[in-house]
Amino acid sequence: MQLLAQGVVYDAATAPREARFATFATLTQLPDGRLVAAFRVGSSKDSADEDARAMVSDDEGVTWRPLFGGFGNLPPGRWRVRSLGITPHAGGLIAALTVIDRSDPSRPLANPQTQGLLPARILVAESRDGSSWGELREVGTAPYAGAVTTGAILELNGGALALPYESWKDWDDTSLGLHRAALRLSHDGGRSWAETAIVAHDPSGRLLFWDQRVAVSRDGGLVAAMFWSHDRVAERDVPIHIAWSSGDGHGWSEPQPTSIEGQICTPLFLPGGRLLATYVHRHDPPGLRAVLSDDGGRSWRIEEELEFYRKQRVGAESGMGGRRDFGDYWADMSVWTFGHPWPTLLPDGDVLIIYYAGDSESMGVRWARIRLEE
Repeated sequence: MQLLAQGVVYDAATAPREARFATFATLTQLPDGRLVAAFRVGSSKDSADEDARAMVSDDEGVTWRPLFGGFGNLPPGRWRVRSLGITPHAGGLIAALTVIDRSDPSRPLANPQTQGLLPARILVAESRDGSSWGELREVGTAPYAGAVTTGAILELNGGALALPYESWKDWDDTSLGLHRAALRLSHDGGRSWAETAIVAHDPSGRLLFWDQRVAVSRDGGLVAAMFWSHDRVAERDVPIHIAWSSGDGHGWSEPQPTSIEGQICTPLFLPGGRLLATYVHRHDPPGLRAVLSDDGGRSWRIEEELEFYRKQRVGAESGMGGRRDFGDYWADMSVWTFGHPWPTLLPDGDVLIIYYAGDSESMGVRWARIRLEE
């Protein structure tokens, strides 16, 4: 693999104070070839003034211009958008959003005592071109609490839509907390989301399969999910895990460990059944990497992986030095300054990846274009 070029999607350093921290980016390719990047902005990485924005590129990611400026306060005035994923659908676009109750600006996303989350809702909306959005409709996730999206809606084999999300626990819940990675399925074009498919869950609560990222194979016959995986008893991360299902999003395999040492990992199916994984590496040297699999994620060419971003400061990131109390991970997340790589396949076979990166003063959205093989 070869790094061809790099650039900027959103320059946070020159943005207004309330939009100085851009994170949680997703990337969508439209049927006409344009690219849309959606991401969270706020005055800090975890702030009550958070919102979502979108940028569009007409030249395969070289230059970007604003597409959508944000939702602002949502009725009844206490909800703010934390994440936005956009998917082409039915001649237009459909979006999955996470909104957070920010009525008390002093409260962080996670309760420092219980690790439970602020009240959250998952919404969907539709748009003709992404510059404005129609009615925001809530997606129920009962009986699971603390539910947030983990990416954009996917179209499955047969036409069903799958909304990826994870559930945790509410703000004041003092229980151990049981995590689930799941899909909410719609068989009527996104009007209703009555069916749930559990992607990964450890009933004992020991292994946590965080931040699932899900991809559908080019022929629609296989779905893969990759997870930032954590052992709560050992108090440390374990290798990234992967699970597979058939094209309808049901019957998931037990998550299997890969040979990839990292955190959030986004897969992308390539022609011929190959799988590309772009992931966060927080051990020394910290950065972002891409690695290929020739067999759909069952083995990985680690010795040929490509680093497409490296943090300037040397040394492992906070939380990577050994055992780490589980509650401290929430504090780590608020200070990490890069992450969330998201790839898409370009018409000529190159891959464009967007991600967030910056420092304690600002974090913007950047892009990298890589060539897989000559």
